[in-house]
Amino acid sequence: MFGFDGSTKAIIHFLQQIKDNKEGDKLTHREVRAYGRLILNLLPVLHIDDEEQVKVLLAAISSSGLPHYDRSFAAEQILKLLEEQEQCKLNCPDRF
Repeated sequence: MFGFDGSTKAIIHFLQQIKDNKEGDKLTHREVRAYGRLILNLLPVLHIDDEEQVKVLLAAISSSGLPHYDRSFAAEQILKLLEEQEQCKLNCPDRF
């Protein structure tokens, strides 16, 4: 897709912004939900091991009615999953 290699590094910055937005002082609900929907749309081309878990968390970030803290928590959980995946790649390079 447009030369995109599926690297998750591209979305980490956006997830970090959502994670750091616990009080909604940097991003509005509309902006956070837009980021969630955009990343969710890219999910099929991203190289993610726990795609179903990430999909559920992104759907939660994208849904209406959640406070900023909950969206922040979901972004933090996605970042942890991506970090675990990266650690696994470093520790078991022949698996990937």
